[in-house]
Amino acid sequence: VDAAIRAGINVKNHLIKIYMLSSLFATIAGILYVLRYITGKADAGTAFLLDGIAAVVIGGVSLYGGIGSVWKTLIGCFIILVLENGLRMLGFPTFYKYILVGIVLIFAVLVDQLFPELIHKEG
Repeated sequence: VDAAIRAGINVKNHLIKIYMLSSLFATIAGILYVLRYITGKADAGTAFLLDGIAAVVIGGVSLYGGIGSVWKTLIGCFIILVLENGLRMLGFPTFYKYILVGIVLIFAVLVDQLFPELIHKEG
């Protein structure tokens, strides 16, 4: 933020735009959720939080920040979708998905912490 201010970028305007865009996407997600499930709950999206964080970490984004890309996050999303669909096709109850995602998430964090050179290579 300090570097952007020194470069002459109006950070306050950009933050306002980012928050407005974020609220727009949250509104669209809420409307789509209500249209799909025909009900509204204040804590309706809490189950999606694990999937979102897990997709980012499984995709290789560092917990320390500064490392990662949108494409790696999309790969993490696809990994979670494959796990979820595979468990569903095998007939497992849905709570096994959270157990498996948690195990994969712990593995991804361990790899990030113990072997950072595997993830943070240049190029």
